Amino acid sequence: MSKVIIRGLGIATLTALAPALAHAQDESTSAETRTSDGKQTIIVTGSRPLPGGLLQDEGRLGILGDTSIMQIPYSLTSMSAKSLELFHNPSLPLANVLQNNPSIRSSTSSPMYTDFSMRGVNMNGNHMLLNGIPSLFSQFTTPPSHIIERIDIASGPNAAVNGVAMSNNGTDSGATAAPGTINVITKSAPNEDLNRVTGTFSGRSNVGLYFDVARRFGENKEWGIRANAEYMDGGLSLKGAENNSKNIFVNIDHKSASSTTNLFGGYFDLRINGGQRWFTFSGTGAELPKVPKADTDYDFPETTKLMHGYIVAVNHEQHISDNWTIFANFGAQEKEGYKYNSSSALRFNDAGAFVTANVANAQNEKTLNQYAQLGIRGAFRTGPLAHKIALAVDYAFAKYWNDTNNTATGKIGGNLYDGVAYSSTFYPLPALRTPVLQWTEKNLGVTLTDVITLGKFDLLLAASLKDENFLNELTGKRIRNDNVLPTGGLTYRVTPDFSIYAGHTESFSRGQMVSNDSRYVNAGAVLAPMRSRQNEIGMKLQKGGMLTTLAVFDMDQQNLIDVPVSTTTFRRDADGKNRYRGVELSTVGQLARQWTVTLGGLYLDAERQKTNGGLTDGKFVNGVSEWSGTAGFEFRPLESLGFTGRAIYNGEAFIDSGTSGRTRIPAFVSFDAGANYRMRVGSMPIRLNASVINLADKSYWMGRGGSTTFGLSMPRTVQLSVQADF
Repeated sequence: MSKVIIRGLGIATLTALAPALAHAQDESTSAETRTSDGKQTIIVTGSRPLPGGLLQDEGRLGILGDTSIMQIPYSLTSMSAKSLELFHNPSLPLANVLQNNPSIRSSTSSPMYTDFSMRGVNMNGNHMLLNGIPSLFSQFTTPPSHIIERIDIASGPNAAVNGVAMSNNGTDSGATAAPGTINVITKSAPNEDLNRVTGTFSGRSNVGLYFDVARRFGENKEWGIRANAEYMDGGLSLKGAENNSKNIFVNIDHKSASSTTNLFGGYFDLRINGGQRWFTFSGTGAELPKVPKADTDYDFPETTKLMHGYIVAVNHEQHISDNWTIFANFGAQEKEGYKYNSSSALRFNDAGAFVTANVANAQNEKTLNQYAQLGIRGAFRTGPLAHKIALAVDYAFAKYWNDTNNTATGKIGGNLYDGVAYSSTFYPLPALRTPVLQWTEKNLGVTLTDVITLGKFDLLLAASLKDENFLNELTGKRIRNDNVLPTGGLTYRVTPDFSIYAGHTESFSRGQMVSNDSRYVNAGAVLAPMRSRQNEIGMKLQKGGMLTTLAVFDMDQQNLIDVPVSTTTFRRDADGKNRYRGVELSTVGQLARQWTVTLGGLYLDAERQKTNGGLTDGKFVNGVSEWSGTAGFEFRPLESLGFTGRAIYNGEAFIDSGTSGRTRIPAFVSFDAGANYRMRVGSMPIRLNASVINLADKSYWMGRGGSTTFGLSMPRTVQLSVQADF
């Protein structure tokens, strides 16, 4: 077992066994009661589901901890495990269910990638936190759905409330400042024993088996352990594509009147065979060529992507008085893997024919991330003002190794409609070489937050001071940044069920390190750092079983482009900034006793500003739709029987292309449907489920926020599952 895992387990043991410094009551996690015989009982409480069960009533307000969503001065929804149960297929990317939130649109339907956009800005697993800890996932890996209790989706100005994360968040290795955060809360042991087995069948031959076992121990059930394991293997709905996943995770928690501790850790091994779904257009037409059938195979037989490694996350809180709590968080991840594929984004021309620039690619990589945070939070008053304050110090460390080896160009032919054709000299494939250390990064940060309450007003003030030390190991160039990231927000609670708010934040990320790829003439260079600003005003209404949120926002970020140098090479460069202004509306909840709905829409005006020489000022941002939306429902005519449906709409988008400068990606609508039935066999609860993703088997192009690359939909995917509690 790696040293990182051993250190994590050691910290967990010490914090779990630490003596209580004082007795206090934490209303968000537990409360102490005593029976008539004097015995202490720990009653576990926490966030509660809103009517319909798709959302929770609390979300994480950074280092201040869980807070009512009505008091958070930006758009935040807390998606429950029920949402995943109804709308997600575990063989497909997690973005498939995240896009129930109107901020989010999936950029790909293939599990070979995890990309999605939030308010038009491309994101992936790098932007996800696990129990509040950053940098434990990547572009390829996201939290597996079977470990998730809830997902807090913060799509607004909150950069300074979470503490300091690594700057290597994103496919552009730090160049893209995220418009928000996604925090995944893992499953812990419930009060009752759990012995659950779930079997799934999906696609052509994909079989999944899931084990979920939980127990609580101790005189007052203060100790809990929950183990979740997955074994998935077999063909997806796309011919030649397979999802092979094996993992096991354990969550150990301890709750008392004076402290709470949570240890989550495990091992994962994820391999995706086939599934090439990303493309680049090298033609000049005003619209992309006719979309091919979604079941077309673009992979050579050896196409694969593999990643395996360990994750550990530790959270501890120690209450030192009625109003003050010390907290500590630790996280670590080690992973390594490789891939073979036909370019990351296959290029085709106006006729849909693949061009000579395409290459076969072999990549070997390894990552080490470590994170530690120590802080204190408390409450006090200054005259009429009530304060909830938190101070935290963060340390983050990361190393990244990589080697990319491409074949010569001209060995890949064929077209969109017949698939890829390979020349007689295509083999042998490029060799996998030993990965080379690309960069090392060390970040130290201090974060201070304060929520000041006066009557119906809550004022959030937060700032993070970040000392960033980035070393390009290829060139020896070192970048030091000392940045202050401010966040502010004001919430006015008109009534307990209705609040209005305004928020502002700024984030600063180190410049992108250009990929060590032979296609880039400036490979290994580090581009200038960037600052991103966000402003938002909105309202939240919780009435009649429905939570409705309306947000108006304005944000910007640096724009990065590939400047052609020759027919096969490019220079990665900065080109002004992208500005995103929009309106977002969502309403989720129980519309009537038998009907639960989730509705959301996004209008987004995205344009480029301050570009080089003003040549593209006012032009569209690549891959971003002006209009998008989602509508889903659960209809339960009987307690035992339920039906689900969902529609996802993406309006037309545009990308830069050749001399035309503007190529249209057509709009699309995709439909999903499902049914579930609950029954008992003797005393054993059984749940049967059937679902269909892309019900109409529609083929469509999918834009990718801020990029000229785009995806192709996956064909219709049917999943059957049976769940039994023993």
